[in-house]
Amino acid sequence: MALDGPGFHVDIDAVDQAARGITGSVQDQDNFELRGLCGEPELYGHEALHDALMDFCVKWSDGLDVLTDDAGAIGETLTKAVRAYQAIDEATARTLAGDPATGAVEDG
Repeated sequence: MALDGPGFHVDIDAVDQAARGITGSVQDQDNFELRGLCGEPELYGHEALHDALMDFCVKWSDGLDVLTDDAGAIGETLTKAVRAYQAIDEATARTLAGDPATGAVEDG
């Protein structure tokens, strides 16, 4: 579905798809913790190496949390925009008694 107006065009399906994609990515990240990626120190043969990797994973995971929080807000905003466009389209459709172009086509 597309919504057009003076100076703009909105592909509502594309916006909805983007919102769903972002929301799905955020949910995937919420279910995945990098902190558990390292395993036990014995796997590395050296505790300092394990600790360095663990520190990296914790910081990376914290950074991803910040990004996914922002992405979550973007996904929610896009979803609200889609709902608003759909509501406007439905309200406008209810106000039309018929196709306003019918007269032009029939008279032409």
